[in-house]
Amino acid sequence: MTLRFAFSTGKALFSLFTLIAMTTLSSADDGFKQLFNGKDIDGWIKRGGDATYTVEDGCIVGKRGDGPNTFLCPPGEFGNFVLYFECKFDEPINSGVQFRSFVSGKNGEREVVSGYQCELDQDSGNSGRVYDESRRNRWVSNLDTDVSAPAYKKGDWNKFVIQAIGPCIKIWVNDVVCSDFADVANLTGFFGLQVHGSNEQKGIVRWRNIWIKELPTTEWEKLLKPDFADMWVSPSAKWEIDDQLVARGTAVRDEGRDGMLRYEEILKDHAARVTFKQVVGNSGLYFRAVEVDKPYWLRGFQDEIDGAATASLWEVEGRGWVARNFETAGKVFKEGDWNTVSIVAVGDHLTTELNGQVIIDLIDPECIKEGKVALQLHGGSDMEYYFKDFDILRFNDEQRAMIESDTAPEPDFSATETVADDDVPQAAEQTVQRNARQMLQNRPQLRGQLGNRLRAR
Repeated sequence: MTLRFAFSTGKALFSLFTLIAMTTLSSADDGFKQLFNGKDIDGWIKRGGDATYTVEDGCIVGKRGDGPNTFLCPPGEFGNFVLYFECKFDEPINSGVQFRSFVSGKNGEREVVSGYQCELDQDSGNSGRVYDESRRNRWVSNLDTDVSAPAYKKGDWNKFVIQAIGPCIKIWVNDVVCSDFADVANLTGFFGLQVHGSNEQKGIVRWRNIWIKELPTTEWEKLLKPDFADMWVSPSAKWEIDDQLVARGTAVRDEGRDGMLRYEEILKDHAARVTFKQVVGNSGLYFRAVEVDKPYWLRGFQDEIDGAATASLWEVEGRGWVARNFETAGKVFKEGDWNTVSIVAVGDHLTTELNGQVIIDLIDPECIKEGKVALQLHGGSDMEYYFKDFDILRFNDEQRAMIESDTAPEPDFSATETVADDDVPQAAEQTVQRNARQMLQNRPQLRGQLGNRLRAR
């Protein structure tokens, strides 16, 4: 790590001020802490291929090696967080930063890393987009290169901010939002600095100023319990639950009322998901729905559960189909098998998924902002469905504000700064000047020596 200051008062005082400044480098007042200390990568774990990682001038330097993708992973796992880092390529190569990742298996003796990857690639224009590494093997973020390409500064240092709160993920590149999406695949995992496997002989990437701010956790809450505890069970239809907490709902055509399992708490911003098997009939996952004294019990949004219509949005006592995507859902729906459908509702932003594929991504100012969640069996038809893993996840007001904000949360470098080369921000110098002034107040004998120098600045 290199610190450069614009003034000096002798070797002893310079060393003292440097020590004072460096003691502030491990954490900032705003909750950010250094994930990389700027000196070594002791305790970090290399997984995958044979790329090499060294520390040079306060940077982690990754160089292409043989074999598949390689990942340098700091110890520990993280759930909700803000990650800040800066990146630059010495020699072009595809790279990335893994987050919420895990070891999914082995390829021979090599560990295979899977999970979300913030893309780093100065040539493709994809930097700041999210690829699902060794899992779905496709882009999972919703913004394209028309947004990400202009944000990246080729041949220069670029700053990245990754924010993950529950299923909601947002990434900034140089203060431009390049990914903003919801995905319920997983909520925790480790980080990894990736060097992509390549047939090219060259490829060098640098990372510096890697800071992490851990945020309060969000967890899925299970709603299916023995005897349907804490749920309202409609008098129509028949509901059973086994020891594995798999619920079976059946109804006959003569019953005109909907069958329903309803969670009675009113929820605002939240996510809900359920895994189901369709035998016959039409079902739905209600969210933010309002209770009514009618045969269908609730009005409001229904995340549809019915073959190719699954994960499209139907509004009961409202606009009918508000958003539908039968083509995509039809490709991923597994007939006669288990499927998982989800909804993430934060403010006006509604995102549905089916089996890990986004079906609807909608901004709807007209949507109801709070209500109940429920599982529905449509009345007036023969019905048989199985349900398991019916869960909710809550967002509080502070989390919602962070999710909706387009301003990147960053470490307060006015109070603390890590420097990796000679292009030093003024923050480090200001830190030392402030510390020097504080010392002068308590050390009258230094005032004559340093006072003039500080005033001259």
